[in-house]
Amino acid sequence: SGKEIVYESSEGTATEIQYNTLMIPRGGEYTLLLADGTKVYLNSVTKLRYPVSFASHERRVYLSGEAYFEVAHDSLHPFIVETEGMSVRVYGTEFNVNTYNGGIIQTTLVNGKVGIRVPETGEEVFLQPNEMAEFLNSFSSIRVKKVDTFVYTAWKDGKFVFENESIEEIMERLTRWYDIKVFFENESVKNQIFNLSLIHISEPTRQAEI
Repeated sequence: SGKEIVYESSEGTATEIQYNTLMIPRGGEYTLLLADGTKVYLNSVTKLRYPVSFASHERRVYLSGEAYFEVAHDSLHPFIVETEGMSVRVYGTEFNVNTYNGGIIQTTLVNGKVGIRVPETGEEVFLQPNEMAEFLNSFSSIRVKKVDTFVYTAWKDGKFVFENESIEEIMERLTRWYDIKVFFENESVKNQIFNLSLIHISEPTRQAEI
């Protein structure tokens, strides 16, 4: 359909894994249903590489950008999300992975249990629901904190939530969602902090001035 791709599971075992890559442009959002029943919500400016059919002992995908995963439970075949410098290993859960913030990868767990692993150091940290792990690429380290998961996952439901963010950070996210250009006539306003909750606007203005 116009907003979703669905892969149906096939009988038998594939002799060779075939990969597809789905690339979401600025201003776009998409939903992907993988062959194992896992549902993936993809935010704008996101790329996901995934097998057409999972044929090995694991289910592994590769992410750049932001995606929300509703992983189909399968204790015999762990689901693994690979990003730059780290991986998220799960069995059946819901979580969000954000790689937008250059050098910092955020993994937010809604329910279930995930392990954040850094291959370079061998470190692995396990998250509980309502926790977020921030992976700092420059230090190959992970820090964990309690969060309100709605703030980090509302985007998949067409709601945009900003908590203690500068107007510059807010507008940077809006440029991805709506493919707009933003100009600051007054540079001093960039650091002003806001708390906002917005509903998705279907036809935004293509250019905004702050």
